[in-house]
Amino acid sequence: MTPTTAPSPDLTRQLAGQLRQRREELQALLHAAAGASIATKAPPDVQDFKDVAAEDTRAQVDEVAQAHAAEEVDRIAAALRRVELGTYGLCQDCGEPIDERRLRALPATPYCTACQAIHERPPLQRR
Repeated sequence: MTPTTAPSPDLTRQLAGQLRQRREELQALLHAAAGASIATKAPPDVQDFKDVAAEDTRAQVDEVAQAHAAEEVDRIAAALRRVELGTYGLCQDCGEPIDERRLRALPATPYCTACQAIHERPPLQRR
């Protein structure tokens, strides 16, 4: 494995800009979704069972998408805090630098590849 170093200040600024832009996009999406859920439509007098099932499914999918967006906003906020603290690009578990390719692909990631693999294991199989 090739040794890695913390990201350069230029790369950190570039990725921080991408994180801020993504945060704005997600916040706009969440704001629009909140507005859409407030604006309720009057139900038609007669509804087909299939229409009701489709609407329920659509609502569940929207709810999951909103939860994922909110989680991503939280991860982005944490990454931007690490930028401010000067710890961005360092694994939150082992303290080693996160590979630049991983940061470019996942700018909000808090873990290096090895530590991420540990987090993805079931709790009883960790370490």
